[in-house]
Formats: sequence, C-alpha cells, structure tokens
Amino acid sequence: MDKSRLTLVLMAVFLMLSLLMSCDNESTKPDEADDLPTVGRPFFSPDGGIYNRPQQVRILTTTDDAIIHYTTDGSDPTESSRMYSSSISVSLDLTIKARAYRQGWNPSGIATARYEFTDAEQVATPTFSPPPGSYNSPQDISISTATPNALIYYTTDLSEPTLSSTQYTEPFRIELSCTIRARAYRSGWLESNIVDVYYSINTTGNVASPTFSPPSGIYNSTQYVSLYTTTPGATIHYTTDGREPNEYCTEYTQPIEVSHTATIKARAYRSGWTPSDIVSSTYTIGGGVPGPMVFISGGVFIMGRTQGNGEDYELPTHSVSVSSFYMGKYEVTQAEYAHYMSANPYWSGYSGLGPHYPAYYISWYDALKYCNLRSMAEGFTPVYSILGSTNPADWGNVPESENDTWDAVICNWNANGYRLPTEAEWEYAARGASAIPDYLYSGSDDIGTVA
Repeated sequence: MDKSRLTLVLMAVFLMLSLLMSCDNESTKPDEADDLPTVGRPFFSPDGGIYNRPQQVRILTTTDDAIIHYTTDGSDPTESSRMYSSSISVSLDLTIKARAYRQGWNPSGIATARYEFTDAEQVATPTFSPPPGSYNSPQDISISTATPNALIYYTTDLSEPTLSSTQYTEPFRIELSCTIRARAYRSGWLESNIVDVYYSINTTGNVASPTFSPPSGIYNSTQYVSLYTTTPGATIHYTTDGREPNEYCTEYTQPIEVSHTATIKARAYRSGWTPSDIVSSTYTIGGGVPGPMVFISGGVFIMGRTQGNGEDYELPTHSVSVSSFYMGKYEVTQAEYAHYMSANPYWSGYSGLGPHYPAYYISWYDALKYCNLRSMAEGFTPVYSILGSTNPADWGNVPESENDTWDAVICNWNANGYRLPTEAEWEYAARGASAIPDYLYSGSDDIGTVA
C-alpha cells in the first residue's frame, strides 16, 4: 500500500474514532433541563364538552407569572403562537390547545379541550313538590320535569347528579334537613341544568356545621371551594390564615379560589341560634407547596435495635404506639428552605448546590423558625412557641450556639402546622410503618440495596 492510501485510511479511522468519542461525550452530557422546575399544565373553564349556546372559555395555570400560548387550528402551541390574555368566545365546534411558559422554567405539557355545539333541545329543569323550605315534620318529595320521557337523577350528599346517581322513580321521604340536587336526561337531548333545593326539617336551634365541596385533599390545579350549611338563613364566616373564625371574619358569599396550599376554617351563624362547630379543610395544590406528603398510618412497633449489637441509646428495645401522621415524601429542598429563610452560605457545589438539592447544615434552631414561618405563610397553625409567641419575629436572631431560651421551646401537638418528626415517628416511618419483616436497615438486610 502506498503512502497516500495509508494516510487516507488512517485519517478515516481517526475520523471514526472522533465521531464515536463525540457521541459518547454527548450521551453522558447532563440534561440541564432536568434541574429546572416545570410550569403547571393549563386547564380550561368551562371544560370541553357539548353545549347549545356560546361559551366564554378561560385558560388558567397554577404557576404564577406564567404566559399561556394557544392554538385553534389543531397545531401544537409554541411561544410563537397566540398569547392568551382574556376569555375566548367559542360559538362553533373548536379544539383549543394550550401550553404555558415561564422564563427559566421548563414549559408545561400541552392541554387540549374540544368544544362542540348542537341544535338539540335541552331537557327542562326538574321541579319539586312540596316546594323547598322549612317544615316541622318529615316530607314526601316528588320531582318532575316538563320534558316527556325524560329520566331524573338526584343526590342528597351535595355531589353532582349524573347517570350514576339515584334515579327518581317515586316520591321519597326525608326526615332530616338536606339539600337535594337533581338533573334530567333524555336520549338525543342536552341534559337539563342542575337544580339545588333545600328542605329544613325539625329545626333544633343549633346551626348545622358547614361542609366543603370539593373535600380536602391534594389537587393538581386551582380549586374553587364552596361552603354549605343545611340551616336555612344561616351565614358562614371563614378564615384562611389559621385563626378561629367568628362573625367578624370574612362572610362566605361565593366559591373561594384556592391556588396555593391553604387550610379553610369555617363556622355558621344564625341570629338567636347556637353557632355551629368550627370545621376545617386543607387543600394541597400542585404537590409543590407543601411538597408531596405521605400518610403514615399509626400503629405499634418495637423501637430500638432489634438485631445485632446496638448502642446504649438503641437499647433496650421497647414497644411504642404511634398515631397517624403525614411526613414529607422528600427532604426539604434548598429552594423551599430559601423561600422563607436565608440561603445557607455553606451550601456549595462540592456537596450539592441548586434548588432541587436538600437543604443541609441546618441547625435545630433554624428548623424551628423555618417550620413556623412556612406554617404561617400557608395558613396552618404554628407548632412551636418560644417566649410565649409562635411568631419567629418575636424570637430574635437564630442562636449560633446552645441557647437556654430556644431550648425551652414548647411544642403544640394539636397544631396542624409543620414540625420535625419525633424520634419514634422517624424510626416508624423508616421501618415502613410495620415491624414485619424486621429488617436490619430501612427496607432490607443488605445495606447495598437501599443505601
């Protein structure tokens, strides 16, 4: 082989090696987008569906300062698509796709809603006999609709009546105060509007406690919470800052918009009547604030080192009963911590620095302040009290060494705010809320499989 051909072969081999190395480097390059938060997926109000009149459609997202772009031609929206600024008037069959953006965040997923319109007639709204009102004895309730051959479905638990609800076939008796919701259906027609009627039976002079719709829970989007009481003429007053509601607090007049995690406390009043009990409902929105929580069902377990040779503080083992509680699924992140406290100057790239890394090098005193600040900001009752106050603004600077005043902190175990788990709760959760099987480590006898 002559020199020129050998040189070409070597160059080709070198080029192939360079390409392979380049591909290998690219495959191991970290995806920077994985470290960014993701904008909440948009949602529509009203939802897509079949209508017989024009609709004003709003597009919303749970992420603050996000910008929504949308399309109506079937294409996927980008930042070059039309920007949403006000409700969209929809009177013809239309599919809307939307995506939300925020600078420095990953864009949301694409949300889609289909709106269709029909000339079909709508079933007449059901009517009730006797009419809703206050009665001193049980009542036999009849429901009817002016639309022939229509079927009526109803509920008495404040849920929306659907084809899966109880079908009305004959008069039924109510002996206690209740709200009846009904809707009528006929094949090929639009279902009727929902009608709500309230019957007050056998009044006692004690105002009925308010109920919440939807119920407390974890939701992925903003919730509009309605409050009800079965006592006619009663008014409901509520708070979202942890205070006990009274007649001077905000009066409930329309659904409460809950876009961030909050606890609503409510009480119902009627002149001359005994006020209702105080009831509360907690809504966790988006799984971000607070972070995802895991319910730990209470139980009895053997605490301490049950295998091998333990340290003095691990022995003797003893039976401990733990009540049910919620624990954060993940460690508190640096972003969550810095939202209420100053970022720790000792966080570094060597040990992990970034919004999704755990907050480390945090003292017990730091944790007390963080828990109460976050509880107050999210409408929960703070757990920790120092110098007779639950407000960290009254505590002074966080001590940098042992401090008798802060060590005398009082813990209100009945409060619903944030706190650190007890030693027993921590060990119980690490055992998976069960002593069977009795692993040496958390979830395994082989530390290499779980460490």
